Amino acid sequence: MTGKSPITQRTARHGSHKLCKFDLSDLEWTNMIPECPTYHPSEHEFEHPLVYLQKIAHEASKYGICKIVSPIAASNPAAFVLMKEKKNFKFETNVQPLRLSKWNEKDIITFSMRGRKYTYHDFEVLANKAFFSRFHSSRDLPSSYVEKEFWHEMAQGEKGTVEYGVNVEGSAFSCDPNDRLGTSKWNLKNFSQLPQSLIRLVDREIPGITDPMLYIGMLFSMFAWHVEDHYLYSINYHHSGANKTWYGVPGYAASQFEKTVLQHVYCNKIITKHGEDGAFKFLAQKTTMFPPNVMLQHDVAVYKAVQKPGEFIITFPRAYHAGFSHVNFANGDWFPLGAAASRRYTHLKMMPLIPYEELLCKEAMLVFKSSRVRSSKNKPEDTTSYQAIMLPFMHLMQSYKTSLLRLNSSRKLHSSSNTTGSQICSLCYRDCYVAYLLCKYCFSHPICLFHDIAPQTCLCGRDYTIFKRNDIFALEEAAKSFQQGKECVDKFSLSSIFSCNINDCIKVPENNPWQREKSVRGTSFLGVASKPKTKVADSTKHSDERNKSTTKHWRNNGLPSVRGAERPGIIYNLRKRKSKLI
Repeated sequence: MTGKSPITQRTARHGSHKLCKFDLSDLEWTNMIPECPTYHPSEHEFEHPLVYLQKIAHEASKYGICKIVSPIAASNPAAFVLMKEKKNFKFETNVQPLRLSKWNEKDIITFSMRGRKYTYHDFEVLANKAFFSRFHSSRDLPSSYVEKEFWHEMAQGEKGTVEYGVNVEGSAFSCDPNDRLGTSKWNLKNFSQLPQSLIRLVDREIPGITDPMLYIGMLFSMFAWHVEDHYLYSINYHHSGANKTWYGVPGYAASQFEKTVLQHVYCNKIITKHGEDGAFKFLAQKTTMFPPNVMLQHDVAVYKAVQKPGEFIITFPRAYHAGFSHVNFANGDWFPLGAAASRRYTHLKMMPLIPYEELLCKEAMLVFKSSRVRSSKNKPEDTTSYQAIMLPFMHLMQSYKTSLLRLNSSRKLHSSSNTTGSQICSLCYRDCYVAYLLCKYCFSHPICLFHDIAPQTCLCGRDYTIFKRNDIFALEEAAKSFQQGKECVDKFSLSSIFSCNINDCIKVPENNPWQREKSVRGTSFLGVASKPKTKVADSTKHSDERNKSTTKHWRNNGLPSVRGAERPGIIYNLRKRKSKLI
């Protein structure tokens, strides 16, 4: 957002009733936002990115964002890569207004494509011309000065616009084998495939999540407030150009952030959902920009980073931020937040971008198999990542057990054991990996097992069948092993619930599934059950009509699976992830 050649993201002017809350007459508040921490890894520490990030995460995550200064530099600059290495490279731009929005039913921001494609050189000329036209200078200016000029323009602007090259597939990291940064593990083209990255298990390309995307901007380029899909981490590398300013809100303050936006930014008439979920869903459109002094005024923690070329910015799970984005990644400690994001996505009926449940099961099985071959001195039970994987996995299996007991005692359903991948629930869009209801004749309209009231017959008129994974016994064994690592419990067979005949179940009052289970199978290895609550979030705009059409598309084309699993008959919506690099 700062410096000689960034482009500004689309925003709009607030009305008078909002401007009193967005008081920009005195911009000294820009000096009151504390800076996030900056880290300077040694070349040795730099060799293992995710190990280093896990090392600093406990401290850095308290700020929502942090900056990492690379100890090695690229041999080939971005301009060389985009003009020489990438022949015929061109990109399209967004046209974005420089003003603040009223955020009511008459003034809601949408972005538009210009329709013109630029070469890197052509856009560089345009960006430098725009900078000189405003400041009558071609030299770099202090970031603090440009920041104040940006917010002044946002407050006073009416018809000014900028252009922004967004969601450009690819990267400006060099392919030259002699380029130290390009051949390092910090090359974002390879980041998602690092051994410790959970995203490595996704076997399909998802731009911006499994692969980086490039953002090319000019003066006043900015990315609206948002949180990452599925509360993932993100990483951004600044290749070249002037400094950029980021604002970040730590994950622990995310709910407070949403409440503040709901009460002091949006008009109630544009919110389709009540409470924080309404704000979350609207923020997911990635068009909401407002000055961070709103957070200062309402005691919400907010931090700043001024990113220079050669520096990385990390955003932590559920950290709202405004600025330039990234490739997503996840360590093992992400799973609890991933579970929360999955529940919120389901609650809001918004399509997931990655198969959380499948990632969790796959990673849990890898941990389980690894733990069996380790010596007793090297068991991972006490590590943070192990706990973060084990507990959500146990809760997931526990939830399936409870739901299956309920279904088995109340409905006459057949079971099948030939599912190998994930499905999307046609009612709530939850991704289902362990088991789900599906018609074995038309294979349409799958339903997850977590609805108290769900249709017993498919739209084609035939009864639903409970589909379960072929490797349910292995999942059961892993869950029992994890539980036994915490406490001693009686043996329990989850797979028997999936395979038992419904008529064999002893009827117990519906409101006590655990008592019912004890009467059938004895004490559970998973301990006390709790029915999963469902709340969800997403990072793209989804109208009801779009959800319906997208669901139909997935049914026809199949669902994103993870490595090691065959692809099923429904796929995730692989919309292009709008993340960025410069």
